[in-house]
Amino acid sequence: MTDGDLIVQDVRANYQERFGGNGVGFVPITSESAASRGSVKSTYSKNWKTQSYLNVKRPTSPFGVNGHVFFANDKSNPTWVQYEAGLNKYSTSLDNATLFYGRAAKTGKVNFIIGKDTIKKSLSPNNLVNTLKVSSGSLKAFKANFVQADSIPIYGFNFDNGSGVYVDNFSQRGNSGLPISMFNADVMRAFNNSLKYDLVILHYGTNVLNYGTKNYSWYERGMTKTVNKIKESFPGVSILIVSTADKSTKYDLEMKTDSAVVPLMKAQKHYALETHAGFVNLYTLMGGDGSMIKWVDETPAKANKDYTHFNQRGAKAIGNLLYGQLNKGYEEYKVLRQKRDAEGTKPKPVKRARPDSISVTKDSV
Repeated sequence: MTDGDLIVQDVRANYQERFGGNGVGFVPITSESAASRGSVKSTYSKNWKTQSYLNVKRPTSPFGVNGHVFFANDKSNPTWVQYEAGLNKYSTSLDNATLFYGRAAKTGKVNFIIGKDTIKKSLSPNNLVNTLKVSSGSLKAFKANFVQADSIPIYGFNFDNGSGVYVDNFSQRGNSGLPISMFNADVMRAFNNSLKYDLVILHYGTNVLNYGTKNYSWYERGMTKTVNKIKESFPGVSILIVSTADKSTKYDLEMKTDSAVVPLMKAQKHYALETHAGFVNLYTLMGGDGSMIKWVDETPAKANKDYTHFNQRGAKAIGNLLYGQLNKGYEEYKVLRQKRDAEGTKPKPVKRARPDSISVTKDSV
């Protein structure tokens, strides 16, 4: 659903419009959706070796925060990646570009090509997660050539100007969310020391709707394990579960909401409650039963003819709906806090929020 930065780029833009910030956050070295992503443009050589948490159980080096680890296969041909600022309102420059890489026995080098200049820097892979600044300022584009670095795990680059709100997008086609439980918590904590996450949003479901079942107890158990691994990996972080959207399937020549949608949504609500996470019921937010049919049939359409995925117009609408829910909770929280401060009393215990609502419990979002 978030492939090509869909939905996420609109949530990000709404937050940066209100609270400041410029940049798209963390971006991997290679990506299936790089060509279709407009918020940042990236191209790369074909000789990168990629290991993904979707198909590798024992990676050569631990997976990065986005579930991947990359190796520069630079023995015969140059291995490179190039980034260019996107066209979105708050991503027109690459600010404070920083490379993230892992631990290795051998050192390496990377040459950053910025315009006509070449800046040569060394890679010192001493820690679980290491960082290297390309530039402290703003860039429109740069290219990174890796030299004698084939043994060093490379994770990606982060772009932000140090203030405001940032929303990373770790989209992955075919992902149920369950593989996150394989993450190395020590490595994630090392990433968090630099990236300092406040909120982790999990939006899965599309890829488990086709399993031919309406009993999602197995998924509920697995995702409870996933959420608990995130809590271990990012201490103190808030977690938000966004349910599956509506999906339509043909029954007796008529398109109807797939019979697995509601059982899956209820399972997602259960593991959100079980793990004390926030929950957004995207199925009801977009209109509930039969809503995907309406989104496809609208003029202009907001979803594709597969009755599963949103197009760019629909993704923007979903992003705005999600931001609206989060912002509503934030505004309600501020009123409660002001009332508490005015009374000068300790806050009373807060009742658990209804599972179809959101409570925001931090000053920073």
